[in-house]
Amino acid sequence: MTSGLKNELLTVTETCRHLNISPRTLSRYIQDRHLPGFKLGKEWRFVRTDLERWLQDHSGPISRP
Repeated sequence: MTSGLKNELLTVTETCRHLNISPRTLSRYIQDRHLPGFKLGKEWRFVRTDLERWLQDHSGPISRP
């Protein structure tokens, strides 16, 4: 069943690879609360479907003043 894969939890390393960003950038996103994630013990985890939704919501053109 593929729904289990869609809702899988990703580690920081897996999330960086999935989003093609550096750990430093991911850390900034977490600190600024831009990225959906949660702490599981001392480690951050990210739900793949939440990341996919976040990517869709933030993939449009950049607004400039």
